[in-house]
Order: sequence, then structure tokens, then C-alpha cells
Amino acid sequence: MDLPNYDVMSRVASGTFVPDLATPAAPKSEPIPTGDAAGTSFKDTVKQILGDVNSKLNTADQGVVDLATGKTNNTQKVVTSVEEANLAMSFTIAVRNKLLEAYTEINRMQV
Repeated sequence: MDLPNYDVMSRVASGTFVPDLATPAAPKSEPIPTGDAAGTSFKDTVKQILGDVNSKLNTADQGVVDLATGKTNNTQKVVTSVEEANLAMSFTIAVRNKLLEAYTEINRMQV
């Protein structure tokens, strides 16, 4: 029985974690920028994402208040903004949980 060669590790591009598979539909992986080439730091990226989530939560809250006080009758817009804020918050919590899991895993490693 002949098995295909799945030696993908030899095809991993330098600076990436993904092998460049020879399929036409698969996009080519690009090297991960490091240092000054990255442009923004991890801290700045997290700060921007949390700011966006906070903005969505504030918009949804204001929409609910406007709907309750009668300033708007656009229920669809309010429901959409509330659901968008809910999804953003759920995603943020999931990312936080993954980061905490990674941190505890790194803490358990023996040097």
C-alpha cells in the first residue's frame, strides 16, 4: 500500500506557522512581522479591540435607552446593535479565556 508523502514541515515558510500547501485554492502564507516591522504592539492591538467592544456596548446601551424613552422607533436597529455588542463581548471573553489558558500552560512548563 503506497501512502502519499505528508512531509509538510519541510514546506513551512520561514517566520510562519502554516505550511505552503501546493493547492491552487490555498493562499500563500506570509511571514509574521516582528519588532518594528509589525507596526503596532500586542498591547496597542488589544487596547484597540477592547475600545471597539466598549464602543459597541455603549452604542447598544444608548439604543436601548432611546427605544425605552421613545426617542426612536427603529427596533431592528436597536436589536442589531445589541446582538452585535453581545457577539463582540462573547468573542472578547473567549479570547481572554484562551489567553489565560495559554498563560497557565506556560506557567506549568518546567525550565
